[in-house]
Amino acid sequence: MVEIDKIRKSWKEVKTTSGFKKTLTFLVFVAIAALFWFILALNDNVQDDFEVGVNIYNVPDSVNFINLPPDKIHVMVRDKGSNLWRSAVLGTAKMNINFRDYSADGVFRMSKSELNAAIKNAFGQTASLLSTSVDSLVLAYTNLPGRRIPVEVSADLRPAVGKIIMGVPQADPKGVMVYANRDVLDTITRVFTERFTRNNLEESTDITVKLTQVSGARFDPSVVTVKVNVEPLVRKEVNVTVQIHNVPDGMDLLLFPANAQVEYYVPMSKFNAASTETVEVIADYRDLAAKTRRLPLHLGRRDRNLLNLRVLSDSVEYTLVRE
Repeated sequence: MVEIDKIRKSWKEVKTTSGFKKTLTFLVFVAIAALFWFILALNDNVQDDFEVGVNIYNVPDSVNFINLPPDKIHVMVRDKGSNLWRSAVLGTAKMNINFRDYSADGVFRMSKSELNAAIKNAFGQTASLLSTSVDSLVLAYTNLPGRRIPVEVSADLRPAVGKIIMGVPQADPKGVMVYANRDVLDTITRVFTERFTRNNLEESTDITVKLTQVSGARFDPSVVTVKVNVEPLVRKEVNVTVQIHNVPDGMDLLLFPANAQVEYYVPMSKFNAASTETVEVIADYRDLAAKTRRLPLHLGRRDRNLLNLRVLSDSVEYTLVRE
């Protein structure tokens, strides 16, 4: 309370001084001058950049644009400052275009002069149009409904060491709507992503990719997410019964041992699913040699998910028995 009283007392002393009164008078005149300058400036011709909204109305429900109209057009306009300030603050710069006035035979067409006139109407007749980002509008459209077409991924994908890419990369969504005239639509059976490359993939990832455009067609959406499933490889070792092949009638082979240890790598998700039934180790009677009592082992059928597959023993002892 003591500090507040001191501040109040100091303020009463300051505002009664001649210096404070002169400063206050000066600030008032500065504010008045700034107001007059602002009013005069609004009456001067100035130029500025604007984003003009594009609204095409009276579009029939059956019409689908093949190339979409722009949402906005960038323009440079010269006019009185008051008019441009009003357009900027109120956001009134917007073109309203009647679809029926400019459409015929599958094409919506506005010439440069027609488009400039529509833009100028968005600002008023006193405005001068200096430049535009679009000089005309030519938009193809179709009355045919869209057709859902499957998406195929075009990519060169390589996992990091000790990893594997599981399955075929899938696009999300798996299909897109295609809008085109009949002669183009009937030729499209697949939609492809733009080809992309990823190396040393360490983990599963989602990649956003554009679709490869087809002349005369529009895709919705035009961008898809490619899901790449990457898994670590896990070492596994199993004991497999050796299969004996090509033994003549009346003969038999006894192997020592009758089993063989097999080593391979599998994706982590397949670790429990991989069994000894997915690996076949073979001893072939035709490989018998007179100078050795060992029979070489070979790999037979195998699951394609088993990588770096090898038999830990290259041969087994055998005894030939006549039945």
